[in-house]
Amino acid sequence: MRYQGIAEQIITDIQSEKLGHGSRMPSLRKLAQQFNVSMTTAINTYHHLEELGWIIAKPQSGFYVSRPLLASKTPELPQFRSQLKSISFQESGINYQPGIYEPGPLGISQLAPDLMPTEALQRSLKRGLKRLSVQLHAYPDRQGDPALRLALEEHFSAYGFPLSARDLVITNGCIDAVRIALETVSDPGDAIAISSPCFSGLLELLAGLNRKVVEIPSTTEGIDLDQFEALLKAKTVKAGLFSTSHMNPQGISMTADQKQRLAEMANHYQTPVIEDDIYIELGQSKTLPLPAKYWDKGGYLLWCGSVSKTLSAGFRVGWCLPGRFFTAYERRHGVNHFGVSTPVQAGLADFINTGQYHSHLNRIRTQLQQNLKNYRQYLLDHLPDGCAVSQPTGGMVLWLQIPGLDSKQLWQEAIAEELDLRIGPAFTTLDLYQDYVRINTGWPLDEKIETLLASFVGLVNKQRVSKQQVGAQSKEKPDKQAQLTASGRA
Repeated sequence: MRYQGIAEQIITDIQSEKLGHGSRMPSLRKLAQQFNVSMTTAINTYHHLEELGWIIAKPQSGFYVSRPLLASKTPELPQFRSQLKSISFQESGINYQPGIYEPGPLGISQLAPDLMPTEALQRSLKRGLKRLSVQLHAYPDRQGDPALRLALEEHFSAYGFPLSARDLVITNGCIDAVRIALETVSDPGDAIAISSPCFSGLLELLAGLNRKVVEIPSTTEGIDLDQFEALLKAKTVKAGLFSTSHMNPQGISMTADQKQRLAEMANHYQTPVIEDDIYIELGQSKTLPLPAKYWDKGGYLLWCGSVSKTLSAGFRVGWCLPGRFFTAYERRHGVNHFGVSTPVQAGLADFINTGQYHSHLNRIRTQLQQNLKNYRQYLLDHLPDGCAVSQPTGGMVLWLQIPGLDSKQLWQEAIAEELDLRIGPAFTTLDLYQDYVRINTGWPLDEKIETLLASFVGLVNKQRVSKQQVGAQSKEKPDKQAQLTASGRA
């Protein structure tokens, strides 16, 4: 592809020291002009170089030459033929279970509360309440507070993703936005295409809604779109449900080319695709990756997002651009919830309009980038040789593959120690990812987190030693049998 060729030229310049470590790279616009390519190709080029570790983005500054990421194995991406599968709520429940233990920093995908602008949020809520005046006592606008919808329009338009406030519906978080979308475009018993692995919360949602699933393998560039297209041609699935930026748990982002093709396929086959983009603003680059919705010409993509990961999970504020399904989506949302808390919407609108949300995102991106680097280094230093750790350029989770690990046994032992983890089988309906684990990196790597990571590593090593002992004992038995035979006592 064109962007890969440009990236290779830049890598050659870095290796020959034509571009020195720490030197500033051209802006995206200048790069596009330099190579006479589109902005999409320029974005893909820098995204690819970031993934390989040759450049790094600095908020409000630009792109700079960096040393490559530590050379290490990354988790395998199993390839398989997609198959239709029913899923029960029990099967999707290898996850956090209330009453067994409390969710902790390594398990739940969330930023540390200390990183949140709590006092600033409280001030925005106070100003929002004052703005509402007597409207505080009215039922919420079913579509969402106009002030918040306008704030989101201006916020995302500044990133180069133009959207209209009149097309947005405010929801109770992203998972609620996705649920309404699923209920709008499909019925119980219908099949939904998902990526493999897939966020465990989405699997639980699909199970609860009595939807069948078809897992599609992940690739280094996103997902196997050829298999998805085959499903669309055969009319096997009623809709698609994909994260496209910084996927949870594998950390992969679809390239701009993949996102464009996904949108084109949805429109060509007139099949709705729900885009769960909750991590889109948590990339390490100051340039927001455009969602697949950007290329949606016919309105077949339903784009869902939230501030639950970036700002406050407790706000329970999300949104959806339902496209051509707007009327049905808004009606279903209104009947189910009668809207979203007006005071919270007003406070969030104030936080965005005062520029505090943008500043907060810049700080968090820098912090998460450092967290990912620190966690990766710790895990690579302490886990057994041969382990693979993902190299995401956004989001807040690491995807680990530990050869020979029995992740279900690990999970049980972790529960006994009140250690919260997410294991590979929680992210699939298939017999896959048995030796995978997901680790959250939303907390800075301090003494407390190092203690938790040490406990995790200890459980891994304990299982490894136990298996080695069993293996050694099994080898001894034939030798003893041979000795008995030779002495005539067998």
